Amino acid sequence: VQKSFGNTEVIRGVDLAIAEGEIHAVIGPNGAGKSTLFNLVTGRHQVSRGRVELNGEDITNRTPYDIYRKGLSRSFQVTNIFPNMSV
Repeated sequence: VQKSFGNTEVIRGVDLAIAEGEIHAVIGPNGAGKSTLFNLVTGRHQVSRGRVELNGEDITNRTPYDIYRKGLSRSFQVTNIFPNMSV
């Protein structure tokens, strides 16, 4: 998979296969492309080159809702759900 924003290439040559039931982690420093990769897989960003498959089906550039209906979704790190409360 490849993703560019204008002339800036932010994801290049990512090839990842995860079998059902496996657990993996994507780690790296800020700006490494972790969120962008998940946004490509879940349809929030359009892929510039390459393809994304889910169970052998091409889901490249499908809508997030369409991908969700196929069984793939993501969660977001939200730190201000209750901004006026503290622990």
